[in-house]
Amino acid sequence: MKYLAFVLVCVSAIGLAQSPISEEDVWKGFTSWLQRQQPNSRPGDLIRSYRENLLRQGVPEEETGRRMGIVSNSIFTRRKGVELLWDKVYAGSDPIFIQRPSAVVMSAIEGRRPGAALDIGMGQGRNSVYLAAQGWDVTGFDPSSEGVRIARTNADKAGVKFRALVARDDEFEYDSDRWDLIVMTYVRDLNQGDAEHFWKALKPGGILVYENGADADNSVLSAFLKFQIIRFEDIQTTPEWNPERKTRIQRLIAEKTLP
Repeated sequence: MKYLAFVLVCVSAIGLAQSPISEEDVWKGFTSWLQRQQPNSRPGDLIRSYRENLLRQGVPEEETGRRMGIVSNSIFTRRKGVELLWDKVYAGSDPIFIQRPSAVVMSAIEGRRPGAALDIGMGQGRNSVYLAAQGWDVTGFDPSSEGVRIARTNADKAGVKFRALVARDDEFEYDSDRWDLIVMTYVRDLNQGDAEHFWKALKPGGILVYENGADADNSVLSAFLKFQIIRFEDIQTTPEWNPERKTRIQRLIAEKTLP
């Protein structure tokens, strides 16, 4: 009986040891690790390094995959997720994105009277600085405090002024009928909710300028059919983000039509 009791205790202990840790503990483990890492301009390298770290610690392949799934989701949905990641990326010395203004932005404002412009996910401020230099009243925001710091430095170097804020796009107050121009490049895919949000935020005659990697459908274009579509492209080309290889890119210029 004593031997049987001992076996049951051991089996129970093994079961507890093999129980997967909670999502909260997975997240805490990742953020603690990320804070200790050196800046790296390539976010993919940071994510791969964490996966390799788990495997080196002896975490089984299946459990590693589960944890990485939690990390991939949480990094864009939890506070101090996307912020931490992009702080490391923007502090890196070898950026993998083009730092000159977006060609689609320059094209979109040609011949337009400068007004109030909003740059969503502005990063280091390449488009914000350009727009300010063209006479636009610019507000730009990004979740990365490091990106915002660099954007302010770049504005000072260019001799221009604009409002640079640390914020996520799901917490920024867009207001109503406020913007003549909204720019969003290489942040995320847009959806129907974004289209409704931007319609409210833009002044009549205001435009949205968008560029990003594309999924397999035209959901972005479909979401903005309420707008007047000034330009839409869906092409294989060299992206402004990680321009080492061609990929599918969508560009959109859409105008809030006059009532």
